[in-house]
Amino acid sequence: MTDFHQRLKSLIHESDYDYKSLSLKIGQGERYISNLLSNRSDPGYSSVVKICSALGLTPNQIAGLDDQITLDGASTNSRVVAAHAERILAAVTKEAHRKLATRGAQPLLDDVLTWWHQQNGYLSNFDLLSEHVDLYRAPAPDARMPDPFKIGQQSLATRSFDITSTEHLRYLFTTFDQELNESVTLAHVKTSKGDPNLSIQEIDVTLPGHSFPLRFVYKRLLLPVRDRDENAYVLNYSQAIE
Repeated sequence: MTDFHQRLKSLIHESDYDYKSLSLKIGQGERYISNLLSNRSDPGYSSVVKICSALGLTPNQIAGLDDQITLDGASTNSRVVAAHAERILAAVTKEAHRKLATRGAQPLLDDVLTWWHQQNGYLSNFDLLSEHVDLYRAPAPDARMPDPFKIGQQSLATRSFDITSTEHLRYLFTTFDQELNESVTLAHVKTSKGDPNLSIQEIDVTLPGHSFPLRFVYKRLLLPVRDRDENAYVLNYSQAIE
């Protein structure tokens, strides 16, 4: 498959759009196309279809494939269009995942934000990131403690606190200062309303087996996410600051 990003860049230059106008045309922020091309990131399925429609092209033309299928006209078979777009997306996603794996075990904050944006907040195409994040159930407005749902084996909490299970993490929250628990829970409540939450955190916690508090300073990214059954969660991706 011819390089998706380079071919898309050329096709946009041949069209009546620039990056900003095309981004707005497909219902994204004005820097969406520019960021997609500069970061060589992976567009979501719906974005592939919208880009093709806006440019009057087929998914195969953007992919550099020979067989053609139109997105316009009453005779279009939507299932065939979807199959072709899914094939393109699968190839682009595979390449993005390969680059993430090659770069190293720890994804960048940008990787996580780009994934979240492209998946429209759904937990899909999540395999490589899942090991590095923790999921919490979206809290009720009056919740007093975070509710862990799933831990990543390489997440900062798992590595810093030697966590072995969600039950272990839930127990640790019962040993933490109440003010800290309420602060984390409030951040989860705010995030579950729909907006990403990026902050620098500096906390002191006394872990079981330690007689003095340990200080942790880290960048914390909270994202509102949903599974395909529309269950709501808060995703926590954190990176230590040395």
